[in-house]
Amino acid sequence: MRPIKSEVMMNSYSGKEIIPLYSRVSSILQNKIISGQYEPGDKLPTEDELVQYFEVSKITVRNALSLLESEGLITRIRGKGTFVAQVIPQKKQYIHTSLNKMAQALERGDTKPLEVKKIKVGESRIPKDIRNFFNLTNCDEIGRIRRMTDIRGVLYFFENYMPVDLTRLITKAELHKEKLILKLLREKIGLKISKGEMYLQAVPAEPDIAAILRCQSFEPLIHMQTYFWSEPEQPMGIANVYFRACFFKYKVNVEINAY
Repeated sequence: MRPIKSEVMMNSYSGKEIIPLYSRVSSILQNKIISGQYEPGDKLPTEDELVQYFEVSKITVRNALSLLESEGLITRIRGKGTFVAQVIPQKKQYIHTSLNKMAQALERGDTKPLEVKKIKVGESRIPKDIRNFFNLTNCDEIGRIRRMTDIRGVLYFFENYMPVDLTRLITKAELHKEKLILKLLREKIGLKISKGEMYLQAVPAEPDIAAILRCQSFEPLIHMQTYFWSEPEQPMGIANVYFRACFFKYKVNVEINAY
């Protein structure tokens, strides 16, 4: 195999490295597995071959493989080698920008409510975009709901912000039965959504979110943020969704007539 040191080292920094080298090696191998370059049951290159391929130390390769093993992507058999696990998360999933399709995907998932509470803006360092959307001051309170959802083997972290009077209407027990917050509010008080705006960006995994998604801190995540307005044009809520970038694929239909 041809060494690809540049692929591993491309994100290196002078001084202290933010992302450990073994984590970057693991990410490259992980992508090869999830993308199908290595199929379930395939044998991976030996440790010595990986050392030569990535131009790193053997301990770096071993740590990278241990990380993949802890994520259930590979199995190591003494005397035989390292193999891709027979069952791995589905290959990259298409992310729907249609709110209806997103809701359908969420309903199929296995959801675990983590938190339903009100928080004081000044004490919780609420991001500026959220404060501006709701026109909040440091003395105000805002409702926050956090959930983890497993959709076809991929973990998603949901974080919703909404006015406190709406948060009071929702309990953890209800979120076990009904996974769609907007549907709950529509059934309880007849709340209707007039419009929504969605934004996508890549962000590093903060330690608390990394723990929920079972990934490494600083690993690339996709952050999907949606703003909702209720009728008539009142700020109703913000939904933040985080998931690992290695499972992300964005689909765009191309208008051939444009050419």
